[in-house]
Amino acid sequence: METLPKVRRISKGATSQPLGARLMPAEKDEVERYAFRLQRSRAWFLRFLILRGLADYKRELASHQ
Repeated sequence: METLPKVRRISKGATSQPLGARLMPAEKDEVERYAFRLQRSRAWFLRFLILRGLADYKRELASHQ
């Protein structure tokens, strides 16, 4: 019997430890709507937003130096 390669759900090097964030019900609903539109999970969409926000924050810090 052939052994199939292991499928990874997270990118290599990403933490598998969940991080918590508290959202108001309306914010949670909005996140879920956008994730649904993109056919992605809520966790994927939140990670996307965090990475995008970090990039913007770093650009802003660099522009003030």
